[in-house]
Amino acid sequence: MSNERGIALITVVVVMLTMALIGASLAELSSSVNFSVDTILDETKARYLAEAGIAHALYQLRLGVRLDTVDAQGDPVLHPLGEGAYSVTFDPSESLITCTGVVNEVKKTLQLQYNVF
Repeated sequence: MSNERGIALITVVVVMLTMALIGASLAELSSSVNFSVDTILDETKARYLAEAGIAHALYQLRLGVRLDTVDAQGDPVLHPLGEGAYSVTFDPSESLITCTGVVNEVKKTLQLQYNVF
């Protein structure tokens, strides 16, 4: 009878350790999924910011307004919008607008080449 008590104790300890490992694995998986979702959201927001920057640059060009793309130190001018910002560079020789959206250090860059009529 005492041997059976020892076996039951060992069985309970093994089952509890197994459940603890499964719980820890699920917690780690949940944490990594949340990180991935946050990164995907930031990438999407950065892309939309870049699109907004291109739209703003096209609007400025249509109005004939000069595009200020760099500051006095030569760094790109960041235009804050929502949870991030965008910067625009303009190359008139190639009719190319490049815009970079930035959200939480995630960057997405879009380029638009246009024709002047």
